[in-house]
Amino acid sequence: MQADVAPGAPAARASSRAAPPAFDAQTFDRAYFTEHSNYGGRYDWYNPPYKIAGYLREVRRQRSAGDLLDVGCAFGRFLERARHHYRVEGMDISAYALGLAREKLRGIPLHHASIETFSPGRTFDVVTCFDVLEHVPDLDLALQRLRTLLRPNGILALAVPVYDTPPGRIFGLIDRDPTHVHRHGRRFWLERLRANSLEPVECKGILRVPLPRFFIHVISPLFWRFSSAIFVVCAPRPPGGR
Repeated sequence: MQADVAPGAPAARASSRAAPPAFDAQTFDRAYFTEHSNYGGRYDWYNPPYKIAGYLREVRRQRSAGDLLDVGCAFGRFLERARHHYRVEGMDISAYALGLAREKLRGIPLHHASIETFSPGRTFDVVTCFDVLEHVPDLDLALQRLRTLLRPNGILALAVPVYDTPPGRIFGLIDRDPTHVHRHGRRFWLERLRANSLEPVECKGILRVPLPRFFIHVISPLFWRFSSAIFVVCAPRPPGGR
């Protein structure tokens, strides 16, 4: 799909919040997942199995096998499924989340680090980063780091919320996560990716609807122009290249 916005679509109006120089493991401790974020103790409700399967299906359309790193792996829900198709590793800034992930993912390397400082000494065919980048204070440094983790023919698959459509603006009104420091539209994200030598090659919208008993999460190019979140697959290019 052409990585572009509709003619006349609003540019990213929401700006980054005043952010601390960095978040740490204490920022994303148990209280974050149970009290201080949108999860409110319902992480699994917001991340049902079919949502995780949808992410995996989209990634496998681009790369069906190889070495995969899940950045911001949290409790390891995506890695639980991805390990059946890839050689997987995970990374997260939250010691609390990694502790729970290790209980289910024995034998899988799980790294405790921030994106900005993570340096595993190797590269990957696939790097995934779902609902993570909106939390990272130094966005350009994070994107540069993600770029260095990719092999020349690798891909970065990411998902982020966007706030440039009516559904996105409604989500912005109810979004109570204090660590969402980047509240932008889709044009902003495409521009930042390209500025950091990551070329979007596939762009889709994510329909997210929290219902009383069910969380709807559907990825489709049909939702690109009006969704409250986006799914983007990027390929690395040489710095400064076109």
